[in-house]
Amino acid sequence: VAVSQLGAFPSLPTRLQAGGLACPTATPWSGDSGGEDDGTCIGSSTCAGGGGEGSSNVAGFPLKFGSRLNSMADRLDLWGGANDVLGWVSRQGTVKGLGVIDFNYPQHFVASGLTAEAALKALGAAGLEAGAVQMRFSEEFRAGAFTNPDDALRRRAVALTIEGGAMAQALGAKELVVWSAWDGYDYSAQADYVVAWNKTVLAFRAVCDAHPDLKVSVEYKPTDENTRFYIVGSVGAAKLLVKEVGRSNMGVTIDVGHCLMAGENPAQSVAMLGDRLFGIHLNDGHSRLGAEDGLMFGSVHSVMAMELMYWLQKTGYQGHLYMDTFPQNEDPVRECEFNIRRVKALWARAERLRTAGLDALLAKHDALGVLELMEGSGEL
Repeated sequence: VAVSQLGAFPSLPTRLQAGGLACPTATPWSGDSGGEDDGTCIGSSTCAGGGGEGSSNVAGFPLKFGSRLNSMADRLDLWGGANDVLGWVSRQGTVKGLGVIDFNYPQHFVASGLTAEAALKALGAAGLEAGAVQMRFSEEFRAGAFTNPDDALRRRAVALTIEGGAMAQALGAKELVVWSAWDGYDYSAQADYVVAWNKTVLAFRAVCDAHPDLKVSVEYKPTDENTRFYIVGSVGAAKLLVKEVGRSNMGVTIDVGHCLMAGENPAQSVAMLGDRLFGIHLNDGHSRLGAEDGLMFGSVHSVMAMELMYWLQKTGYQGHLYMDTFPQNEDPVRECEFNIRRVKALWARAERLRTAGLDALLAKHDALGVLELMEGSGEL
């Protein structure tokens, strides 16, 4: 690979290219540095360190992929199976490259009576595993979950979250993600911000202490149709929350769409969190005020998406990559497969740019140099 790469840029192989050489049944790398290498070993699903169909950890790609389970309820005209949680699991099992499923608690379990044992059986049949459990609080907590002024309801929200953590551990998941549509306010002079913040800190401490071996993360969001101002509305607030909770298993889950709504650059948000980034939700959007579009990853902000991959690499991110998109009009299986291919291509693009000298240009804050590097290497 090192001697076959054309052009005036450094020719050391990336990790993905080297991984391709390690797979004897793969189609050899073409040496075209301008194309999009998605990191797959063509013609083989049994490379060392990888799994078969349904496993995303193949061909040297280091992370597993998950996707929004509720998306499988869309475009049922393309699906002949059951329209319930187990049916959605089965449908996600047909997604090429998918490795894990994130379940919602209690949404996916209590109302339907689904047990951990039944979920594990369905996961096994689909060739998947559990990645995380994500909390979903009902309208019972309209006045707040962790911040509710009614102490009984607040205690119930904390207890429900601890139950969600127990479900995560029963499923073999590594993370409990806490997002609340209700913990915030709509009007000026509506809430006591200090009291709400302190209640949030204490609630997260209780959840972390109940499950010290489980990663617990806050998924921040600046605004929602149910709460115009969320009490943890930015990466800075989320980082402060982690510090004040003061537990080693407390971290943050970033959602790209939420970053865009907050006026953040997702790559910078990742860089700020470092090893306290426990999860990431990938999507895209048009950045219209207060809107969360849930579009396919990299479909609007492609350079931003590439830089996000670069910083996930640089910070040594260890979680899975979760596609939090809303394919209401598209085939959700094909849409998810596109997202997986897109992430792999952008990941490889970030590696190629680093090999070509991106680190040195960043150190000089050389914006034009970076753009010329991307232009000259066919990455722009």
